[in-house]
Amino acid sequence: MNKVELLAPVGSFDALVGAVQNGADAVYLGGKKFGARQYANNFHENGLIKAVEYCHIRGVKIYVTVNTLVSDKELKDFIEYIGFLYNIDVDAVIIQDLGVLKCIRENFPDFEVHASTQMTIHNLEGVKLLESLGVSRAVMAREMDIDSIEYIRKRSPMELEVFVHGALCICYSGQCLMSSLIGGRSGNRGRCAQPCRLPYSLVDLETKEEINTSGDNYILSPRDLNTLEDIGKLLNIGVHSLKIEGRMKRPEYVAVVVRAYRNAIDMYYREGKIRIDSETESDLKGIFNRKFTKGHLLGEKGKNLMNFEKPGNMGMEIGEVLAFDKGKKRIRIRLKDNLQKGDGIEIRNRKREYMGVKVGKMIKDNKIVEKAFKDEVIEMDFKGRGVKGDKVFKTSNVSLLSRALETYRLEGNIVPISGAVKCKLGEEIQLYVWDSSGNYISTEGKEKIQKALNRPLDEDRIEKQLNKLGNTPYYFEKIEIDIDEGIAMPISEINNIRREAIEKLNTLRAKVNKREKFHSKPLKLKESFSREKIEDTIISAYVNNLDQLKTILNTEINRIYYSNINNIEKALDLASKYKKLLIPALSRITYDKELELIQEKRDILIKNGHVLLSNHGQLNMFMDDDINIYGDFSFNIFNSLTAKKLQELNVSNFTLSPELNNNQIKELASQIHGCELIVYGHLPMMITKYCPVKVVGAKSYKNPCRLCEDRKFGLKDRYGIIFPLQKQGECRTQLLNSKKMFLLEYMEEIIRNNISIVRLQFTNEDKNEIISIVKAYCKALDRIQKGKKGLDKEAIGIIKRYKDGGDYTKGHFLRGVD
Repeated sequence: MNKVELLAPVGSFDALVGAVQNGADAVYLGGKKFGARQYANNFHENGLIKAVEYCHIRGVKIYVTVNTLVSDKELKDFIEYIGFLYNIDVDAVIIQDLGVLKCIRENFPDFEVHASTQMTIHNLEGVKLLESLGVSRAVMAREMDIDSIEYIRKRSPMELEVFVHGALCICYSGQCLMSSLIGGRSGNRGRCAQPCRLPYSLVDLETKEEINTSGDNYILSPRDLNTLEDIGKLLNIGVHSLKIEGRMKRPEYVAVVVRAYRNAIDMYYREGKIRIDSETESDLKGIFNRKFTKGHLLGEKGKNLMNFEKPGNMGMEIGEVLAFDKGKKRIRIRLKDNLQKGDGIEIRNRKREYMGVKVGKMIKDNKIVEKAFKDEVIEMDFKGRGVKGDKVFKTSNVSLLSRALETYRLEGNIVPISGAVKCKLGEEIQLYVWDSSGNYISTEGKEKIQKALNRPLDEDRIEKQLNKLGNTPYYFEKIEIDIDEGIAMPISEINNIRREAIEKLNTLRAKVNKREKFHSKPLKLKESFSREKIEDTIISAYVNNLDQLKTILNTEINRIYYSNINNIEKALDLASKYKKLLIPALSRITYDKELELIQEKRDILIKNGHVLLSNHGQLNMFMDDDINIYGDFSFNIFNSLTAKKLQELNVSNFTLSPELNNNQIKELASQIHGCELIVYGHLPMMITKYCPVKVVGAKSYKNPCRLCEDRKFGLKDRYGIIFPLQKQGECRTQLLNSKKMFLLEYMEEIIRNNISIVRLQFTNEDKNEIISIVKAYCKALDRIQKGKKGLDKEAIGIIKRYKDGGDYTKGHFLRGVD
């Protein structure tokens, strides 16, 4: 069994120390640029240099996240930043963007690259594609179960990394536009505002009836992942790296969680089983939890995946309110666990209202106390409100934080080394030191060894002085001593050569990868080519079912994407009768079992000659076939290098990221042929394996599964805005934007920006609305191609109707994203 890597999150240097001193084999962190946690403290350049040296000296690998989407204007700075990371000896970079991958492979062919969970890798074919592109490791989507991961592990040599603890995203990572579309803060750019942690109600779109009325409204907020007791299952299938989430967490959190997993892993290797003691369980809950789940990884789903009560730290229940004196603002509590001054507590009432306070003065039996214990009754000042029976939770634990700090406050001796000493009369003392990585150094004293006049130097004294390594990460496993009898030298000589040897060893260990220094080269992006002819621009439509397809077939649209693979034969037959091009559109998420269905229909798809692909696995399946391949927006095409990489993989057209603004679209499309842009529709904000209709609907309906097939639902936020839900694929859920993106008034500007295809993305529209929208956009295109300026009265009226109805957004076309 290969030894697994324990990979720890680091958001500050203190967290780095906490991770290393508690047993992490590797850490991942972000710099101030291009990382997916821009609200973490992160590391400036000098901090990164220091971090790499600290880790390498202690035998720990260091990976840096550059897993955000990068625009064309940022590519020059990006390549210089990668050059900096390469030169300071970072072990690997974690990326999301295929353009970034292209850039790194061309300029740094020996730089190890890991594919972030932001790449949404969830099938064997996706792993195979990355392997062919020179990626060393893939971080599996958190929605994958252990059997699916094992399936891939048995069929690919690629290193697989799996999240085992920490916060979960409810959306497939890399496919979430929710924060971006609501507030302009893009998760794909490292600035997610976590709108999934806000309250929502499930509503029937026709009746506007709210389904969940219990007050538990955090229906998109998952629990925290905790797989500690099941780590052995992952070790057995040969996963290469176990990843802890938490770059936004405090150093003590990192220390507590890393130590728990380090101990569990070591115990499993030692004994073949894992026993989790009560203190470890308590510490993991006490340091931070949103309640725990084993996640999709180990088969938990539905209500066992979610925490509807509260989006933040749940803490641990430690008492109950006995009484509250409104006049004195004093609360009386019976404790179920220990409490001390400095702890944080929260009173939670039946209305799900939370009132927190830091524990100050506690009174027990009319005496002020610093600590109180289980079953005791205490009183304390409380400026909030309390009612008898309210639950009391401890949300911050001074004792736990103190114990966690002690695990990394002082340097631990964690690196074994060997040494040999030669002490010969009339010569300088010589010291040789080496480690298990093949580093070897030698040093000698400044003074010659003399004959002893009184007490001679012996082996024990030399060994004692050499073992004074308390402020270093080292300890001697063995020391060979060759010494003449009756000699003497100053003890300071031994101390000096020990210090000098350690400094030399540190220098050698700090540089692990032995690279030649990178010097930046000019980055060439622009290529001259003839622009698309305006008269060649076409309109495409994306539909989801046969009814929508029948409606579109009776319009001027000649290029149609159809998303239901299950009845694709019937759809193709219908389209052929109208002599229109129908392009099968594959789902963003297709697990290996779903790829088997696609494989069964492969001959039909290839015979059709066209397919719209949505993930890396699908691309690997079809890129060598004689078929026209189109890439959907889920590939997150944010720069021209990504488009060019897709071209190299035989993709002829690509739908640009909805997060690009007009200027970025213009810049990108000026360098590449075959750009498609969505100009209308409810943009999909989120795709999730979780079904809120089934889970929340279980409170009101006996058989909520597939309820969405007969009725339409949405999620209503605290402002009364409703986001429609749409079933997608194998019982996955898409959350759509509340407003339709509507760029009709910008059609001329878009087309003159070298866009080949403009797409109408239909989701839940009825027949009349589809016809109206198609007619308006087709008329607008016709006017532009005939050289007429402006929109006709009918188009202006439609725009006004959408604006007046509030069902209108320009998306990111004008504002872009942060």
